Amino acid sequence: MRTVRRLYFYLLALIGSQALVWGAVNLLRNLINGSISGTMVSLATGLSLMLVGLPVFLLHWLTAQRDAARDEEEHASRIRAVFFYAVRVWTLIPIVYAGLALLNRLLAALMGLSTGGVLFGSGQSNTDNLIAIAVNLAIFLYFDSILRIDWQTAPPGHFLAESRRLYRYLWVLFGLAVTVFGVQGIFRYLLSVPGGLGASAGYLLANSLALALVGAPIWGYTWWLVQETLDEPGERASILRLVVLYLISLAGVVGVLASGGRVLSDVLALLLGRPLTLPEFLGESGPAMAVLIPLAVMWAYYGQVLDREMSAQAGGSPRRAGVRRLYRGMLSALGLAVSFAGVVTLIGYLSNTLIGRGSLPPALGDLNNGLAALAVGLPLWLVTWGRLQGEASARGEPGDRARRALVRRAYLYLFIFLFVVGMMAAAGNLFYHLIMHFLGTGEPAIAQLALERMLTVGAMAAFLVYHLRVLRADARAAQQAVGALHAAFPVLIIEQNAMPLAEMIVAALKRQAPRLSVAVHDLERGAPEDEMLSAKLIVLPSELAIDPPEVLELWLSAYKGRRLILPQEREGWTWLGLSHRAAGELAEEAAAAVRQMAEGEAPRGGLPSNPWSVAGYLLGGLFALQMLAALFALLVSSLFD
Repeated sequence: MRTVRRLYFYLLALIGSQALVWGAVNLLRNLINGSISGTMVSLATGLSLMLVGLPVFLLHWLTAQRDAARDEEEHASRIRAVFFYAVRVWTLIPIVYAGLALLNRLLAALMGLSTGGVLFGSGQSNTDNLIAIAVNLAIFLYFDSILRIDWQTAPPGHFLAESRRLYRYLWVLFGLAVTVFGVQGIFRYLLSVPGGLGASAGYLLANSLALALVGAPIWGYTWWLVQETLDEPGERASILRLVVLYLISLAGVVGVLASGGRVLSDVLALLLGRPLTLPEFLGESGPAMAVLIPLAVMWAYYGQVLDREMSAQAGGSPRRAGVRRLYRGMLSALGLAVSFAGVVTLIGYLSNTLIGRGSLPPALGDLNNGLAALAVGLPLWLVTWGRLQGEASARGEPGDRARRALVRRAYLYLFIFLFVVGMMAAAGNLFYHLIMHFLGTGEPAIAQLALERMLTVGAMAAFLVYHLRVLRADARAAQQAVGALHAAFPVLIIEQNAMPLAEMIVAALKRQAPRLSVAVHDLERGAPEDEMLSAKLIVLPSELAIDPPEVLELWLSAYKGRRLILPQEREGWTWLGLSHRAAGELAEEAAAAVRQMAEGEAPRGGLPSNPWSVAGYLLGGLFALQMLAALFALLVSSLFD
């Protein structure tokens, strides 16, 4: 209830402050411009916003301030921290836009261009932008002074650091995006010089220079702040930092592959006989080249940063290896997808050439597109997949862990699934057209289509066989390594009065880990034998762990191994964070935990029982798949359009 109340007051304070700001901006613009006639709508809008925004803001903001002064929990709340940095964003964005508009018009005027054709602030005056800057800056400075006080007086457990972290990384992304757009526009202008300049080229240069001159300082300053605070608690190891670095690096990879593929395709077409002058070539390839240059620099820089971050996180730990494996798996999947798309394009070209036309025509169109896709996708796949293979072929625990990694198994099964489905689709399409042709429908170019589909099925089969062999080799190596681990991990289950649960756990372990040595001891026969102290793990119900008999307590005092407790319902006892499990389900989870511990992993719980949590996992997975599909579609369309 307090959270809902807190959210209400801070949200209304935020909305009221924005209404107040823009009401003041409209009024000041009317007053300073000195012309009320013809601006009655703007004047009425400004007055209305101020008359509504001022009381709403004061009522809710002063209430929130009073609550924060009285209650330490209110003062340290996450909503209050988010509010301060949200106000910063909502006031700084208009300031940035106004500065961008001023600079854009100034550059256009210096180039002798009309300010009415600029991209930013074409319908505004310098006075309009300066008023927006002044009013938003005043509100920014007011809340900044309060935020500084909060930083000095914040109690332990405050959320200012995490809100500031999110705020800074958002500005890093914003500044980097604006800078990249500006730089690519400048390169587009430079590459268009041989083809002749016009008014549109001048506006392109003015707009791009304004973007670069505004975006570069924002990105540089915020990135410097982020890097300077890495030694503060929680900064370097934050999940947000890794997510941002992943997003930037993957965006750079996709952009470099797409734009590089287009440029390489045009270069190959030129080398293979397409008649193009230099201005014509730059006119066609210039936009892709302009994008390629800044994105390649961005990928190179942030790729190194990400690599250092992955190497620095808990040096040599499985977590670091898992993060690196995920990144390489994404790059490998992207490279393989682009490579196979190039193979399919070349198959279409060859089938059309050999049967459709009878002789090899000039190497244009699909040929240079397919070769370009192979040239950019194949090296990426070979390098990243080679590293993953080298990691999996290592001896000892690192290699075993790499072969059993979820990322690797998901990668292999995903492409096996895709190639099987693709073969089914291609073969089904071939059979359909053959049947229709033999039934007398006269399918056009049936020989060419049959050759194309057979070659496609053959290419898919080759990739499928390779991935199946890798998967089987992983399974054989993992089975040998896991079997050795299981054999060296004796387990003792302690029960009382012949509990059915113990028998169910033994049965589950026989299914999940047949080579694992399991012994069951009933306390009705007394304490376990001394030789059982060599067990690597003992499993006992919570009732015996909480209130053990004297014979068991003495034996446990001498036991130095690990212990796995099975939660049981007991009157007056509540297990925080655990939901009720049926005996069969509990036995399966216990067996899975024993197997994971025998393999050197931490036991993992099952899926959450909360339906909202399950729905969240499903929606998150679907969203991630849609994002990956959209990125791949963008890449393919850029390469083959």
